[in-house]
Amino acid sequence: MKVIFDEKYFSSGWYSNYLKNYKKIGRFKAKRLIEILNPRKSWKFLDVGCGMGGLVLALRKMGYKAFGIEISDFCLKNSPAKKWIIKGDVLDLPFENESFEVVTCFDVFEYLSKKEIEKAFNELKRVTKIFLFLDTIQKFSPNSYQKYNPDPFRKKNLLSFGEFVNLAEKRNFIPLGRIFTIKEEIDFNCLFLKRKKENFKILLSLWKRARII
Repeated sequence: MKVIFDEKYFSSGWYSNYLKNYKKIGRFKAKRLIEILNPRKSWKFLDVGCGMGGLVLALRKMGYKAFGIEISDFCLKNSPAKKWIIKGDVLDLPFENESFEVVTCFDVFEYLSKKEIEKAFNELKRVTKIFLFLDTIQKFSPNSYQKYNPDPFRKKNLLSFGEFVNLAEKRNFIPLGRIFTIKEEIDFNCLFLKRKKENFKILLSLWKRARII
């Protein structure tokens, strides 16, 4: 089945209120990311599979250099953030290595085969300089069942929380944990730090703000 993320898709099922709420959702995501990461204003953000660009808009309004990549022609045409969004997908990101200090990817992996997931992780690793944040429907989540969350394009063989973490660790990412609570987001969401010597000062700073050390 060919996946078509058109206006009908973004106006039905789980996404029935998306076109009304994407800006509000984007502001919520941006606020949480900034609270936890405490990024420098010079950092660049990339939201992979950005949809209508709610997160891109919110980060831009907060003074950050944020960009998006999206496969949907409908979103690319109608997004108020379209001047900062380019067409493309997670399997072949049109950016140089480590172009972005922070890369986010919401609700993308549930549409990929296991082979595509491996490739997507490789691409995300390549363009990420410091932090990678992933959010996706996981195996056995209530959201994974068609009866509860109908979506004809979602893959049946989803990965578990542990499988996602394992794939990231194999690519030299350190899992730092959830940034959204179970109540806020029941599905897999995890912040990762790219394992590099120069990133450990950032990790120590994050731990100090969290009063871990």
